[in-house]
Amino acid sequence: MKVQILVNGKEVKLKDFPKRALYNMVLGFLKSLKLEEEPKEVVLKLEVEEEKT
Repeated sequence: MKVQILVNGKEVKLKDFPKRALYNMVLGFLKSLKLEEEPKEVVLKLEVEEEKT
């Protein structure tokens, strides 16, 4: 299991529990989508929008 988070290009160090939690959450979400094939590698990209005040 390899889990990596980059924020603004810098890696965020994760301890074991958050790493396993994120892995299982994303994998569970993907399995609920009934994909045609098993995921081998998953890349997520989030672009955070500025809050409007």
